[in-house]
This record gives sequence, C-alpha cells and structure tokens, in this order.
Amino acid sequence: STLSNPSSSSSQDAHARHALALKARDDALSSSNDSYSNLCTEFCRVLCCQSPELLSMEVLKEFHDSLAGDTDMFHKCCGWIQNNGGSSNAQRDQGMMMWNTLRQMAGLLLKNALVSPPPPSALVQTKRMKLSLEAATEIKHGLLRCLTDALSPIRGVASTAIARCCTAAVYLEKSMGIFFSVGNWVELVPFILHCVQIGNTTQQTSIDSMEQHAGIGALVTLRKLLEDIPNRVAAEAPSTSFHELVPALLTCLQSPIQTRRKEALACLNVFIFPMPGSLVANMDRYLGGLSALASDESAEIRQLVCQGIVSLLSQRAEYIKPHFASIVTFMLTATSDADPSVALEACDFWLTFASLDEDSYDDEMMGCVAQSLPQLLPVLLKGMVYPPDKIEELLEDNAIDERGGDDRQQDLAPVFHSAKTKGQYDSDDDDSEDGGSDDEMDDDGGEWSLRKCSAASLDSLAGIFGASYVLPPLLPALQEGLRHPDQWFREASILALGAISDGCMAEITPHLPQLHPFLLSQLTSQDSLPQLRCISAWALGRYASWTVTADDPSLVACSIEALVGRLLDRNKKVQVATCSALGVYVEAAGDLMTPYLLEPVYRALMEALQLYRTRSILCLFDTLGVMADNIGAAIGEGPLPGMYVPPILKRWNDIGRENPMDRSLLPLMECLGSITVVCGMNYQPWAVETFEMAMSTIEGSMLIISHYNDISDVDDELADPMICAIDLIDGLIEGLGSNFATLVAGSARFGPTFPNLLQQIVAHDIPGVRISAFAVLGDLARQAPTLIEAGLPMLLSEAISSIDPMHPAVCNNSLWALGEICVRCGENAGPLTPNAADLLQNLIPLLMGNSIDIDGNPIDTPVPGIVENAAITLGRLACVNPSFVAPELGRFLLGWCDGLSKISNPTERKDAFSGFILALRANPHSIQNAGPGLSQTIGSILFAVVSWHVASDDLLEGTNVLHSNYGFQPFPSEFVELKQSLTQLLTDIKASAGQESWNQVESQMPINVKRLMKEVYNV
Repeated sequence: STLSNPSSSSSQDAHARHALALKARDDALSSSNDSYSNLCTEFCRVLCCQSPELLSMEVLKEFHDSLAGDTDMFHKCCGWIQNNGGSSNAQRDQGMMMWNTLRQMAGLLLKNALVSPPPPSALVQTKRMKLSLEAATEIKHGLLRCLTDALSPIRGVASTAIARCCTAAVYLEKSMGIFFSVGNWVELVPFILHCVQIGNTTQQTSIDSMEQHAGIGALVTLRKLLEDIPNRVAAEAPSTSFHELVPALLTCLQSPIQTRRKEALACLNVFIFPMPGSLVANMDRYLGGLSALASDESAEIRQLVCQGIVSLLSQRAEYIKPHFASIVTFMLTATSDADPSVALEACDFWLTFASLDEDSYDDEMMGCVAQSLPQLLPVLLKGMVYPPDKIEELLEDNAIDERGGDDRQQDLAPVFHSAKTKGQYDSDDDDSEDGGSDDEMDDDGGEWSLRKCSAASLDSLAGIFGASYVLPPLLPALQEGLRHPDQWFREASILALGAISDGCMAEITPHLPQLHPFLLSQLTSQDSLPQLRCISAWALGRYASWTVTADDPSLVACSIEALVGRLLDRNKKVQVATCSALGVYVEAAGDLMTPYLLEPVYRALMEALQLYRTRSILCLFDTLGVMADNIGAAIGEGPLPGMYVPPILKRWNDIGRENPMDRSLLPLMECLGSITVVCGMNYQPWAVETFEMAMSTIEGSMLIISHYNDISDVDDELADPMICAIDLIDGLIEGLGSNFATLVAGSARFGPTFPNLLQQIVAHDIPGVRISAFAVLGDLARQAPTLIEAGLPMLLSEAISSIDPMHPAVCNNSLWALGEICVRCGENAGPLTPNAADLLQNLIPLLMGNSIDIDGNPIDTPVPGIVENAAITLGRLACVNPSFVAPELGRFLLGWCDGLSKISNPTERKDAFSGFILALRANPHSIQNAGPGLSQTIGSILFAVVSWHVASDDLLEGTNVLHSNYGFQPFPSEFVELKQSLTQLLTDIKASAGQESWNQVESQMPINVKRLMKEVYNV
C-alpha cells in the first residue's frame, strides 16, 4: 500500500489514500526498531524483485488485499499474470513498466529511510531508529545484487542508496557506521572490483550483457563513493581489493563500450586527490590512457580527459612535467573543441596554470605556455563571445526589462553582512578587483561558463606573462573585434580589454586616449545593446585609475557624467553595472569628487532610488556607502545630506512596513552606517528616527530568535538584520560623539531600554552579534561613557569571558572594548579592580601563545591581531594601575614585547608602551625572571622599542630594515614625553644589567640597531 497508492490516479480519493499511505509508512518507520527494520527489508525485497511473476500467490493476494479497494493499481501491475497466458504483449509490457516504477520507488524510500528516517515516536527512547543485524545484512546483499540488474534506473537507485548510506555512516557512526561504513561493509569494494574485472574479461561487447550490466553498475557506484568520501574508501577498504581497483579501471579505458570508458575515467580522475600508491605505480598507464582517449568520439570522455589533466596540474604537477609540451598542444586544440563542455574544461587548464604557486612549475613549463599564446589568445577571445542560444535568451531578457517586469528569483543575488571589527584586526574581506565584480558585468549568473573562464584565463595569463607576451598576439584580434559591426563581438572584445587591464596597464595606457572615448560612446549610445552598455561601464571601471591620474581633469567629470546618465536605464543589468562602475570611480577619485560633481550625482541616485527594484537597489545602496567611505566630509556639508538621507529613510520605512527583516535592508543600513560617521553632527536632524528604526530591527530580530529552543538551529543569516542595525548604531556613536547620550535620552521609546539591550547583545549566543556589540561598547566608552556606567560590572565580565581565540573577531573586539574602558577610567582604578585579575589571566595566554580551544587542545596558528590587541589592552590596564600587571610581569614580559613590536596604530602603541614602562618600573626584577637569559630579555625590549622607528607599512609587511640600508624613522614628535621615558628606561636597564651583560646584548644587535640606540637613546 505504501508503494502503490502514491502511484495511483490524481483523484481526490487517491490523494486521501496517498496521505494515509505516507502516514502508515512514517508510523511503521518510527514506531519501533523492529517495525523500522521490517519495512526497510520489505522495500529492499521489492527493489530486488525483477518481476511480479516471481512472487508467490500468497504474496500477490496480500498485495491485492492491502490496496483497500483500489484494485486498479493491482491489475495494472499484476493482472496480466492471472490471465493464464491470455495477456497480450502490450499488457505485459505495461504491467512490467508499472512494476519497475514501483521498484524504483521502493529503492528511493529505502535510501531515505536509511539515511534520514522520520523522528521516533514519543514512546521510543532512542534518538534514531536502528536496523537489526539481520535486516542490515539482507539489505546490503540486496543492494549489491541490484547493481547487476538489467535495468539502468534500478542500478542507478541502488548505487545512489549505497553511496548515500556509506557517506551518512561517516557522520552517523553509531547508528549507520556499524553496518554501512566502508570498513564494516567488507563485501562492498571486493564486490565492485569483481564486477569490474568480470566486465573486463568477458568477450561480450554488447552493453546489454549481464556482465556489462554488473560492470557498469559497479563503476557508477564506485564513482559516487569516490566523489563523496574518497579518503574513507582509500583508508577503510580491504587493502588488496583497493589496490587492484586502479589496474582494473585502467583496463576499462580500453573497453569498446563508451559507458565503461567514461565511468572508469571519472573514477580515476577522482583518485588524483588522495593519490593512492596504486595510481602512482600505474601513472604511466593512466597518462597513456588519457592520451588514447584524447580523440574519443564521446564529448563526455574528452571532457573527462581534460578534467584529469587539470586535476593533475593543480594537485600533482610533477607527474605531467615530462609531457607538458604535448599536453599544452592538446589543450590548445581542446580549447577550440566544438563541444562547449569540452572547451570549458580545457580552458580551465590555462586558468589553473596561471593560478599555480611558483614551486609548482618551472621555466620549461612557462616557456611551453608562452609559446602557445599566439594561438591561444585569439581562441580565448573567441570564447568570450556569447553563444547563439545564450544570445537568444539575453534578447528575451532585454525585452522583459523593457516592459518593466519584476526581478526574477534567479536574478537576485544573496545578501550578507559582516560585523564591524575594531582595533588591530584586519577584517577587510572585500576581494573584488578594480572595476567591480565580474558577476555584475556578466549575464551568465552564477553559472561557470566558457565566457567567464576565457576572460579569467586571459586576466591571469596577462598577470603572469605581462604585456610583452600578451599584447602582440592579442592586439590584432582585439582591434578587429572593437571595430566589428556585430555588437556581440564588440562586447566580447571590450571584456578582453578590461581583463588585461591589471597585467598590461602600462602598455595599454598610450592607447587609452582613443579607447576611453570609444568606451564612453558604447555606454551612452542609444543603439547599444544592454550587454554592450554593461560591459563598457565595467571596462571604464577597470581603467578608472588612469582616468583619475591623467593630466586632463575633465576625464573624471565626463566619465562620471556618462555613468550617471545611464543610472536610469530601463535595463536592470545596466543599472547594476553603472552603479558598480560609479562606485569604482568614487574609490579611485576620492575627494576629487568635488561638490560640483556631487550634487548631480546624488540627485540622479535619488531618482534611481525611486525607479530601482531589488537587485539594482542593493547595488545603489552599496554605491552610496562607497561614496561615504571614500569622498569624506564633503558628502555631509551644506544641503547635500538633506537631498539623500530622507529618501533613504523613506525607503527603509516603505520596505520595513511590509517586512522589517527584508534582506534588502542590510545594504541600506550599511550605507547609512557609513553616512552617519562621515556626516557627524550634520546628521542630527535624522538621528532619532534612524536610532529608533535600528532599535526596532534589533528587538524584532531578538524576538524571532527567541522562538528557537536551540541556538544552534538559528541560521547565521537570521541574525544579520540585528548585526547590521547594531553596526548602524555604532555609526551614530562615532558620528555624533558625546551627543549620542543626548540622542538616547531624547528617545522616549528606546532611551530607557538601551542600557539593558546593550547588556543583552554583549551576552548574546550568536558570535556575530557579540562582535558588533563589543564595537558599540568600546565606542560608548570613548564617546558616551554615562550610558555604560550602571551596567559596567556585567559588561566587563561578559567582555572578559569573550576573550576566546576560537572566535577571533569576537576576541579582538572584546579586547579593544576593554582597552577603551581602561582609557576612560584614567587613574580611577575602582571600576576595574574587581575584574583586573581575571582580565590579566585571560590576556597572558594570548601573549605567550599558549591558548587552547574548547577541548583543551593548543591553538598553533596565531590569529591575526590578537597578540597586538592583547598587548594594547594590557598596557592600558597598567596605565590605570601598574599593580594590576606588575606582580606577574616576569611570566609574560617576552610575549608582551612581541605584541608591542607589532602594533601599527601610533595612539594605541603609545598607550601600550606607557603602561609597559609603568609596569617595569613597578617590578624591575621581572627582567631577570622573564626568560632563558637576561640578554635575550633585554633584546626583546629593544626590538619592541625599535618598532617606533619602522613605518607602519613596513611593520605590517615585515620589511627587513634591521640589516638593509639605515632607514629608521625619527620618534614621533607628538610623543616627546614617552620618548624621554623610554630613554631613561633603557639607560636604567643598561646600568642594572652591567657592562658585561650589555656587551653581550650589543654583540647580538644588527649594526643598524646599534646606531639607532646610540643616536636616539644614548645607550
């Protein structure tokens, strides 16, 4: 009944029976382990039964009676059996077709029941249904037998069930691993090997023979296993059988049957990643097999040949180095293959090569690729032209946009938000290149296409070979394409022109006075296709740096004017491309975007705000944020904020009324966060409204999240609106400064609850929320400390408990906030005294590199920014009261010196060193107790002092200024008192150490450091 009712007619009664059948299935699966085992076994038996003729009359009668009056299904499947030979062939064929459909359904139900059964009923005290040993044994044997079935769909269902069960066993070791892990299913790999070998030795060349059915079923299963869990197969399969797999697969490559060749090659390609010894031993045979199949009639096999070569190049290039010249020749031909899937896989070879690190290739390999460039680059350019079927699709999309249709679901990119980080932690995760995202200039969406791969390959090859190799063979084809009457060829040529901008900028620059007007004309022409306008905007962005640095200042103005003129284009792709390119120009021009340019730009952007739909408006908000971040105070002066802030807030209200958690509000709040900082006090007319809308968003998000019993069930994206709103409030704090406290007091709705909400978010279970909350806490300590005074003990406790390097951004922001609280306390140690010892004990492991994770395992990899922030916080704590730090100074003095030497921000470095001097003065004996030797300890202190004389960029990049030409900077003039304190400290250390120890210290100093110490510090 469970199988038959879902296959019956679509009448209302049938739907009711379907629902009853599903309920009966779930009840049987979840009522007890025995019932679960019995039903899974029945599914397997149906899957294995090749014909209802094999069923006994008793079983047929049971099947008939289970249908509860729906006998039509029984007659379709089995009626022809009861006619005593009177059935026609057509009736038999129809019955078998229906029966095989039931078999497939049984296999799918079996797979789902094994991998993800329904939850157990309330009466069952187990977390997951478990098979009995007898049921598991029968099911495993049945699934293996089905791999030899004559029907491909049945073999496919069985192979999928096997692969999914083995994969699930990796994660569900207790319930499934005991039966279905590769190690415990000892018959699995030997059976697969046997089937492959039988297919290799048989003389049958027909795919319909039983041996070939078994061989193909085994190969498909092996491929699925290797794609999902290659390392488990390599580690757990019986070693003898596993090592015999590779030779058997290599033999399959010579099979006359295309499916065997294809599946065997797919398996061998997956073996490249784990690289078992058997493949290493047979590498010559594998490479020979690739060569033999390079001209196979099957496009799928040629694609797999290219895939295998690309995998070897990326993973184990040493195996193809001896044959690299011939491989390059083959890949050059394959990149022009008539089948686009083969051409795409071959094109990936060039991108992969250009992405290798220098240790993976040698000069000979570089030479081979360089010699191919004259033939390759025109092929790549041709690959950038949209194919005819894609052009037809794009023209249809253009027509839809002309009619003003809504955004389609496939056009909407996901929206994410990263919480704000503070202090010495570089959180810049923007990996976009000059010219904007490549996705914004491409109509393939998220699909990796030959066009995208060709453009990326050209970009990368230009980067490693440079203009001298790339331009001579490319320019003739490029010039022809740019003059081509067909707009699609011009579009591809402009894409190529943008792709080579990074690698060939200097050599292209002389041509830009002619190319720049050409790009502007393609962007602004009414006759240009939307795709041509898009790619022109993108290419203009790629060369924005030239426009800004050129001698002609009008170039920026005319470029901005052209882009702004296209902001109101009816085509959504053009809207996105021009917004993105405008943002790129703003990043390049910065404050060159003078007020006479700003007003028309903002006026056009606000018109676009009324016109744009979802995807375009996301890009518009991003551009507004970029303008705030890069232009600076000019965007907040005079009447300009009044032109753009009210429409943005109105859009927030309009969207928020329909859905306060709409993800399109994330970039809106992000751009407002940047605007509030830059506008400063000029944002006051809209500050209360912005604050209250942000607080409403936080409260709404917290309410939604509170309905989850287990915080681990909360999707990270669910917290994004709250995180974004917290960051916006932080922007208000930074922009309004001390006036933020007045703003909070002026909010009748949220003013009284703000301190309590702050305590909730710093203690929130979601790390991203705490990241932003500690940014707010630190800025409140700097700008509006009265708002945190009442809850300071709790806030300090939460910040200290968040000093956990397992959550780096949370840890860094909590350290930064604690440091700012210390600065605000000044010499008033009272608020910090109850927590000072706990804070110190949490800082020491960070400085000394002996932090541990939640399981007590050491964290070996240093987390960026943590040592520096810990050193700053410790110094600021010592400035409040040196006795908080001094007694145990010997334990962490060396680690503190290391952290001090890495601080790049001058103000934070000054605070850290001030506290360091006070702590050393309070406990001078710590120098003798700090490490393996006095000279090494003094050397660490000197190295920290030297960091004052190294440029911040050199400090971050690790430039060697100690041993090269003397290039130390003078001590910052604004910190004269600190320099005097350091000079006296070093003088006292030298006197305390004695001449003999000091001589030993000097003997280890680089000559530049000796000179610095004598000239600047008189030691």
